[in-house]
Amino acid sequence: MACEIIIPAFGYCRTTRAEVNRVPQELFFETVQRDHYRCTRLNRAAINELRTAPSAGGDEETAHALIDLLIDDLPQDSEHEGLMDNSETGAVIRCLKAVLRRLGIEFEVPFHDKQGYYSFRMEHKNGLITDLTRVFAPARAALERREQTTFTGGLRGLRGELRNLIFAAAQKPEIVWRDVAGGVIEITKNKEHCLLYDRPVGASGLTWSELSKWWHLQDGMYGMSEHLRLQALLKRLRGSLNALEQLLLDTYWDHAVQRGFGDFPALLPQVYLHYDPLAQRQRNQRAEGKVLMRQRMDFLMLASGGRRYVLELDGKEHYSRDGKAAPDLYADMVREDRRIRLQGYEVYRFGGAEFVDPQAAKLMLSGFFDQLLAP
Repeated sequence: MACEIIIPAFGYCRTTRAEVNRVPQELFFETVQRDHYRCTRLNRAAINELRTAPSAGGDEETAHALIDLLIDDLPQDSEHEGLMDNSETGAVIRCLKAVLRRLGIEFEVPFHDKQGYYSFRMEHKNGLITDLTRVFAPARAALERREQTTFTGGLRGLRGELRNLIFAAAQKPEIVWRDVAGGVIEITKNKEHCLLYDRPVGASGLTWSELSKWWHLQDGMYGMSEHLRLQALLKRLRGSLNALEQLLLDTYWDHAVQRGFGDFPALLPQVYLHYDPLAQRQRNQRAEGKVLMRQRMDFLMLASGGRRYVLELDGKEHYSRDGKAAPDLYADMVREDRRIRLQGYEVYRFGGAEFVDPQAAKLMLSGFFDQLLAP
């Protein structure tokens, strides 16, 4: 029977049931067509295989992905049931414990399945101790300590190694895996409206110099002078932005030019991070049409020493609906900010009102960048 394996954050990749055993560790769910409806379920064969043997992508990445799956799927409130049933949740927890043991990490999850999680929450009256990020924090910390022993200086994305960056996206790209183990993706829709940076990001971050070298190799850029290439790059980045966002980018561009440019971290607009294999399609599919939080960032800056800065320019749509205050939108935004900060990103928000006077906005932004990037 043919089935459809979901790549949650990026679209779909079709395979046959016979191929399931070769699906890498990121693909934990399958959607099966049954007569007139589709049923999404945990891929038990893949989970069992991960529990009994290391994956091609490495046990560290598997452990991170399993933790993310549990955090995403376990109910946080009465409106969030998750996709997995009690038995499936138990299978994922057993798999996580087995993977951690292979890594030499002893970590005891304080519940064995979904019903056990309900009891855990009731016992502690939904207190701070039941926050899932805190529950799994010791395992995360142990994984990070282990990874530091083999750290190569590269950066990690929200859910894994930062291998591909999709940015300057004027329209939302549709992205599918072509070779997950090799980190190969393909943009299948709106490819012409975005850029794909596919080089490793090292300990020095992604500088304007590195981005310029990459841009040099793009079609039509090789024969240009450096000045024309940089102007073409700026024009391409600006093309994905509205007027206020262009003001922010232009101010930082000028700020960097006046201070040597090349060694300054590049400011990437309209960014889609490559590696988020589990998160939001499952978490939000029960609310069809809901805008997925944190799929896109207004701006991302990857600085030296593993520092990652997210810059967001907030309009009224971030806190109102049809001109009326919407506390739920604001709550979603700040909740997601907390989560991404716990993943190691620093989030800085700007209000649209700060950009009403362009000259005042430029002064404000220049001072901000001075402080942000101070030695």
